[in-house]
Amino acid sequence: MTITQSTGFPKNVIAEEKVMRFGMFDTIRWHEDWTAEQTLEATLEQVELADRLGIQDIWLGEHHFSRHGILSGIFSFMGAVAAKTKNARIGTAIVVLPFHNPVQVAEESATIDIISNGRFSLGVGAGYQAQEFHGMGVNINDSRDMFTEYLDVVMKCWEEGSITYNGDFVNINDILVIPKPIQKPGPPVYVAVSTSPESVDKAASLGLPILVGGPTTTLGQTPAVVKLWHDRMEHYGRPHENIDLPVSANVYVAPTMEEAENDIKGLEDKINEEFYRVGNPADKNGKIPENYKHWVHRDRDRKLSAERAREEGIRPLVGTPEVICERLEVLRSKGINRIFGRYGSAGLDQDKILRCIEMFTQQVMPEFSEQTKDIEHAKA
Repeated sequence: MTITQSTGFPKNVIAEEKVMRFGMFDTIRWHEDWTAEQTLEATLEQVELADRLGIQDIWLGEHHFSRHGILSGIFSFMGAVAAKTKNARIGTAIVVLPFHNPVQVAEESATIDIISNGRFSLGVGAGYQAQEFHGMGVNINDSRDMFTEYLDVVMKCWEEGSITYNGDFVNINDILVIPKPIQKPGPPVYVAVSTSPESVDKAASLGLPILVGGPTTTLGQTPAVVKLWHDRMEHYGRPHENIDLPVSANVYVAPTMEEAENDIKGLEDKINEEFYRVGNPADKNGKIPENYKHWVHRDRDRKLSAERAREEGIRPLVGTPEVICERLEVLRSKGINRIFGRYGSAGLDQDKILRCIEMFTQQVMPEFSEQTKDIEHAKA
């Protein structure tokens, strides 16, 4: 099965002169000190502020059945985000395709693309949490095959007037899927990967960019994942030289290093404890499905990558604006030019999260926009 974005990469995917691009990311983790209503409302307030202050991309991710992420109704919430924002691109990071009817994913995506005036990007993945597959009644062993077929259906729904499809999981006959998205042939599609070489290779074989980050990835692993994608795109003869891949990272900016480190210390312990309990593909007996075999060495790989990161000067994006700028420069030197940050931490006071967004957009981002000015002067 071959899936392609027939007109190549959209302009927002193609980097110009390696200038850094910054976004926001959240799975909307639910801290026990907050209600679900407070958590969702606070996220919308953060999104609105980020858009107003110049954040370029806003990515939100689907999860079910745990405090690790309560964005179960991801398309409903994306509609609210579209209404609250005017400038930033908005996207899913990710929609777990095996949990959805792919025709409906195409319809929902097209609708959000329309109401956002062509600002929507669809990030998709196969999923990885065993408890989510169990709760959704989906066989995790079929997830990779379902993902590939469902993605093919989604993109055909956007491009074709009506669709007939006979696959292993989808069988439809002469269905008119409307509305069609504003962006042609459809919104940009990104494939989520962690560190699995097979996942990176699959995305490259489809000619699609990847979202770098996830449950098995640390910031120290990202340069290798980015390089692997470029290598596999080259292998398949796909254009890739000027494509900057979005990389997720935790970001917290505060007036002093002491405050930055102390503000978030210990806040995510309970959520992370729950994530390590449910956030993996193993069944109740600890058996990992064959198509998730890279998880077997997750802890070892994360430890090794953390050591490698320290050796290469890659440090967490936590600190004063000056420290954040220094650490971003290191990432840029490793070929990472596009960061979408999770600002603050679940359970942190909303005022401090908003302050973090303000400080990042007003004291960090301008330092990198100067790169753009320098480039423009050089071209003049």
